[in-house]
Amino acid sequence: MRTQKTLPVIAWLVAWGWALIAGVGGFLLLLHQGPLPITNGWFAMFSGIAACPLTGRLLKRYARVVVPDYVQLAVALLIFMAGRVAVVVLLHRPFLPLGLMLGAIAAVILMLCLAFARRNA
Repeated sequence: MRTQKTLPVIAWLVAWGWALIAGVGGFLLLLHQGPLPITNGWFAMFSGIAACPLTGRLLKRYARVVVPDYVQLAVALLIFMAGRVAVVVLLHRPFLPLGLMLGAIAAVILMLCLAFARRNA
């Protein structure tokens, strides 16, 4: 019973955190370094926009499309991973530094827990 209330709150906090860190950070990187190459912040900014809970509310209100929280987080993670693949291919850098790899693993585990909790509810 407690996990049914705790997981959505954690997911909401993670979503807002990711929206602020990745979305605003990607936008500031674009302002600082310019729009090219494509890896300069576009993927981070769009990942943050996809994860933002406000995006889900706006989609529900104006487009009448309901997107579950865990789907938003999954899309944000996929956009982030696509950006990392672009960095590997275009800039020949490692896929993820250790700190980001641990954060990505934690995000995947959180999304899986949330998806299973919603499916069993």
